[in-house]
Amino acid sequence: MDIGEGIVMDNMLEAGAERDIDHKFTCSIEVSTQSFPSDNQFEIFRNAHVGVADLTFCKSADGSFPARLKVWMLGSMLVVSTVLPGKGYAHEWRHVKKAALDNWYLCLPVRPLTRAAGGQTLPHLRCLAKPFEVMVEDEGALSVFLPSDGFVPTSTLESLLHRKIEGALGHLLADYLVLLARSLADVTMAEVPYVVEATRNLIIACLAPSRDRLVDAHRPIGAVVLERAKRLINTRLADHSLTAEVICSELGVSRSRLYRLFEPLGGVAAYIRHERLVRTRAGISNSNDVRAIFHIAEEWGFDDPSAYSRAFRHEFGMTPKEAREVGWVRDVFHVQRENSLRDGGPLTLCQALRGVA
Repeated sequence: MDIGEGIVMDNMLEAGAERDIDHKFTCSIEVSTQSFPSDNQFEIFRNAHVGVADLTFCKSADGSFPARLKVWMLGSMLVVSTVLPGKGYAHEWRHVKKAALDNWYLCLPVRPLTRAAGGQTLPHLRCLAKPFEVMVEDEGALSVFLPSDGFVPTSTLESLLHRKIEGALGHLLADYLVLLARSLADVTMAEVPYVVEATRNLIIACLAPSRDRLVDAHRPIGAVVLERAKRLINTRLADHSLTAEVICSELGVSRSRLYRLFEPLGGVAAYIRHERLVRTRAGISNSNDVRAIFHIAEEWGFDDPSAYSRAFRHEFGMTPKEAREVGWVRDVFHVQRENSLRDGGPLTLCQALRGVA
């Protein structure tokens, strides 16, 4: 995680929530087909969805279907992240004809930016008890299965069935689903109820908006705005004219709100400075980049060599020269846990849906 990303979930939690760093929340299902023979991969993926949807293999050059399914059980809510092989692969997804489950769910397709209008897809609302069929060629999907306990008024759900959640609230909800899926691995057990409540409030506010509901969803909305601001900053770091005013204009938020969102990170300027220092560190530690250290620093907006050196030492505990001499190895570990079939087979999505309260 980059600096401050750990506070994203804090923006979705009630103040004073107890943190228990020794008890991380873990996903309930994690199935990867990549560890199985190519001709068995789709069957593994299909079996994980038995009882929820009927899947038919449609297209693959070599018969393989490298995919990954992760399911997070959040009380009465399920968050499902699916990574699909994308271009050149396809399968047909159909709700089962005699559905035993009636959960409504939001589905956000994951597609290449060139295929998504405006660079972003929008969530659709579906119901497992309603007929639905689609050919899927996406790179993945994020889904949130809602509890069938009046989470959102049935009349509202019926009016939105199979429709995109469009407009500003649709884009807000899409950004939040991406943020939620990425953040769950860093949530502790103590935080889960607050994450569920925040997610509930935001979904209700987006599906059936009202002033009171938008107020209730204030924290998760703030988390999404913060994430958008961070994304904008990191795409414009080389722009020496990047300021808080520019960010406010781009995002359509007030300066005071932007400052409040970045306050836990030390402020907007501090965040921008940190990210630029990280970029210089990457250049300095790259043996293929033989430019003078100051030229690398200058590229990222540091015009004073002495001030840059002091800032670098304060941030990383060594001078830029020392970083170049010893080489900089960042401690970034990406651990992938592959599920193997156990006696009786892995837990399925259907079983997870039956198991939530």
